[in-house]
Amino acid sequence: MERKPGDSLLYVVLFVTLFIHYPVHGLIQMPRSLRLKDEHQVHTEVIEASCDHLYRESTNRTLEFIYHFVHANESSKAVRISVDTKEVTQEHPILFVVRQQKSVSSWQLPHFIDTASGIRAYHRVRRTLCPEDLEVSNASEELEFVVGVSTSDPRNVSFTIEATKIDDFLIKLDEERNIIVSPSEPEFYQYVFDENVTAVLVNVTSPDDLCMTVSVQNLTCPSFGRDEEMRYDSIRQTALDRSGLTITKEKFPNGFYLVFSVKADDYECSGKKDQQVYMRRKRIMFRITEKLKPSQFYTATLGVIGIFMLFYILGVFIWIVHCITSGPAPPLERSLLEAEDSQRYGTASSLDRPIFPVRSYEGRLIDSFGSRRHITASGSVSGNNEIDSKESSLNEEEIDMLEDAYLDKDVFRTKTFLYVSDLARKDHKFLSKRFYSYIWQLLTLSTFYALPVIQLVITYQKVLNDTGDQDLCYYNFLCAHPFGKLTDFNHVFSNVGYVMLGILFCILVFFRDVKHKHMREKNNKLEKYYGIPQFYGLFYAMGVSLILEGVMSACYHICPTHANYQFDTTFMYVIAILCMLKIYQTRHPDIVATAQASFGILAFVVIAGVISVYESSIYFWVIYTILHLMGCLALSASIYYMGRWKLDFGIFKRIYLTWLNDIRAGFSHCFRPMYPDRMILLAIGNLFNWALAAYGLHTQPPDFASYQLAIFITNLMLYTLFYIVMKIRYGETVLVQPLIYICLSLVSWGASFYFFIIKAATWRMSAAESRHYNQECLILNFYDYHDVWHFLSASSMFFSFMILLSLDDDQVYRPRDKIPVF
Repeated sequence: MERKPGDSLLYVVLFVTLFIHYPVHGLIQMPRSLRLKDEHQVHTEVIEASCDHLYRESTNRTLEFIYHFVHANESSKAVRISVDTKEVTQEHPILFVVRQQKSVSSWQLPHFIDTASGIRAYHRVRRTLCPEDLEVSNASEELEFVVGVSTSDPRNVSFTIEATKIDDFLIKLDEERNIIVSPSEPEFYQYVFDENVTAVLVNVTSPDDLCMTVSVQNLTCPSFGRDEEMRYDSIRQTALDRSGLTITKEKFPNGFYLVFSVKADDYECSGKKDQQVYMRRKRIMFRITEKLKPSQFYTATLGVIGIFMLFYILGVFIWIVHCITSGPAPPLERSLLEAEDSQRYGTASSLDRPIFPVRSYEGRLIDSFGSRRHITASGSVSGNNEIDSKESSLNEEEIDMLEDAYLDKDVFRTKTFLYVSDLARKDHKFLSKRFYSYIWQLLTLSTFYALPVIQLVITYQKVLNDTGDQDLCYYNFLCAHPFGKLTDFNHVFSNVGYVMLGILFCILVFFRDVKHKHMREKNNKLEKYYGIPQFYGLFYAMGVSLILEGVMSACYHICPTHANYQFDTTFMYVIAILCMLKIYQTRHPDIVATAQASFGILAFVVIAGVISVYESSIYFWVIYTILHLMGCLALSASIYYMGRWKLDFGIFKRIYLTWLNDIRAGFSHCFRPMYPDRMILLAIGNLFNWALAAYGLHTQPPDFASYQLAIFITNLMLYTLFYIVMKIRYGETVLVQPLIYICLSLVSWGASFYFFIIKAATWRMSAAESRHYNQECLILNFYDYHDVWHFLSASSMFFSFMILLSLDDDQVYRPRDKIPVF
């Protein structure tokens, strides 16, 4: 019969159609060799193949092979295809196509992997075929699959192919496995949950520091074994020598495939490009263990809440003991300030009389405490109760009470030796209102700060859950317990200590506040003449800050990253600032910074932290160091001169005149400070700050937020130590209660820092490198070292707050004009 010119193409199309659509069992009935005669003479050979047998063949563009395999369907076994060739070229690769009942997979030799270091070629590929589910009703006792081999190379190219049965494909709980994986030879295994198991931990280790991907996928075909395929529909991590994945039965009710793939270079794990080409074979050991049961989960969480509830019981006990031991007020020592007041204004019962009646303001006198009086027609002075209701709307904040009472503040603030009475002349209500403003401004700012933070971290958690990419967040994956939508619930929950102890501290402050008001009602002399002026606004603000630190730390631990770390440290800055302000306000009640100024400093600190996330060059460090040191000098001058110092264009002239006068009085006067105690404190503080600034500028630590926090903590510790030393130096007594708090605080802080320096994860490195520090749980198989740091640091801050709250209890009944300022 005469052949037409298009017959050859028709035969090819018919053959391809027959190959694709003809059933697998039909291939068995086909002849062993089917030859389609054409001018190119393409041959297709079908070989009835068997597992565990190595086949060596040669192929070219005119010869194709079809290997037909039949094997028993066993749930605990799978089949792995291995192919190898040495003669193939990049221009004419060998193509391998595997057809199963439910899936089709293909690859080529040489197998090319594109990396940051260049394209890598591999001449050996191994793939594990997706097994068939025996529980399906129509599952057969025997499985068939076909492997097609072809090439476009005109030369004969030899290759080998082998189908091997995997007898240990199904993983059992607590069973340890050892495997070897390469970039072209990924491995995967199957795990099915036991009936009573709700969650498991996949613990992976390796002695080789080669970058790999560990992936968990659904029991569906096809399974994704190649690295570029694992980005879809899987939970995955990159790792070097350690990895851990927590898998719940809720997410994978039928079980999962555990897939291992080694990357062709280490760039994705370490950021380093490797130009050396060598065989990357990685030894991997892994084990699947059961996570906590629900009963153990609730025991661990409720147990911690119970422990912190003991603090509440202890707090009530301490308060009862405090009330019993304080008892009635002892006979008060005669105050010189009270005596001077009595001499000027008689012995009237009213204590609202001024020490120095001064200039009038619209027909009123303003005393040294800010009390306003009308001048009657007879020249007598009326009390506050006689003020016209129309004038009661005058805002005290619009008047500097001290400036109106004394024409020159230098009269009191620049004396060589100061007592608290010299710096407690403003009206108590006015100062109390100023300190209470810290609470409301803190709550307002924290609301605007916290809402976007919560929204952001929830979005991060949602992205992690949707994509399965666990490199997004830096967890301790070996001790991360999921709950609800949270991947790492235990590190979020362990911040409950900050919240509970912050609330407890506010309650204890409230008790003291109420008791102090009752004491004032019984003896109104205590308000003006005795003890250190009590203002509880800053204490309340400290308690609220501790609560907010717990909330923000929990937000950070929802998805810990470098960019999110500022959430964990912001309110640590606030706590440090408030504590230093409280210590200073104790003996300097009239000259403490306003809330606006304090939170303005905080704003600068937060802005610097945000900039450091995106810009950490030498220019940033130089600018920050200059601002840091200038701030230290300005604050030192303000503290040294008790606020009687101004930064203006005349400062250089004043410095010159001061030095000139000291030189004229004697050269030794240039080195003899007017206020030695203040000079010692400021010299030590500046020495430490200059050392920290030099360290930061020289090393440029990547963790800028912790470096900045170290500056605040160092200054707070120095100031607290200075205050206690000076208190003892001037003969004041540290009572038993604050002494107990000091001991508890030292022990707690020491233990806290021990657990803090043991890192279980760090975002200073890549996600894969961070997993090197991952550790198993330490307590109750639920909490790790960092959780313990949360518990201990919350306790430490609570004890530190209690030190400041009770440290000056010995000065309650001491005349104010005998309490030194330092």
